Amino acid sequence: GEVRGGVGGGLIEVTIRSMAAESSHKDAISRKLPGSMTVANLKRMCHQLYGLEVAKQRLFCRLVGETDVWDAEPMEDDLKPIEHYVTSQESEVLMQEGDAEKEKDKEERLRLKMEAEEKENARMEAMGSVQRSDVMAAKSAATAASVL
Repeated sequence: GEVRGGVGGGLIEVTIRSMAAESSHKDAISRKLPGSMTVANLKRMCHQLYGLEVAKQRLFCRLVGETDVWDAEPMEDDLKPIEHYVTSQESEVLMQEGDAEKEKDKEERLRLKMEAEEKENARMEAMGSVQRSDVMAAKSAATAASVL
């Protein structure tokens, strides 16, 4: 087909592939969708196709043939048109199952853990430098004494 930019809200061919446990055995589904369709509407469609509740869906967009899932871009903003994420005719949308609340908890826990570790490191460092400066002071005192 002819190559068209996402201008003028044309149709984009989107391949939707489920990575969710219950529906990952289902075939990928290709649909021609208006580029102006919102991510929220795409999620509703995925719900109809694969039966995964909208709240549990995590959608990612990647180029077909990209084997590295980490290259997939999360389609995080439900209000954005899909053409914001799906920039090529060769794109596919991956639907993963994720629990929003769990994800938030996990991130929060990770952040707190990092902060705690940083504080601990800073504390250890502060103690270490205090001890070092004591040692230095003692050494220079000893040096001074031997000079006299």
